[in-house]
Amino acid sequence: MIREKILDILTDICGTDEIKRNPDQELFKSGLMDSFGIIELFVAIQEQLAIEVAPTEMEREEWETANKIIAYLEERKG
Repeated sequence: MIREKILDILTDICGTDEIKRNPDQELFKSGLMDSFGIIELFVAIQEQLAIEVAPTEMEREEWETANKIIAYLEERKG
C-alpha cells in the first residue's frame, strides 16, 4: 500500500509517471523534485498515510529516489 501511494503522490507532484517506470531515478538531480515538492510530499504522506515526517529528521540522500522514500516509510511504519 505504501509503495502504490508514494508512487501516485510523486507522479502528481512531479507531473510525470516516469517515477513509476523508474523508481530508482534521482528525483533532485533529474529536476523532478525541488524544495517545494518535498514539502508537498511531507504533507501528502501525513494526510494520506498518517505517517508524521519532519524534514529535519532525515538527510536528503534518504529521499533521492522513490524506492528510498518507500523503504524509509515502510521501516517507519513497521
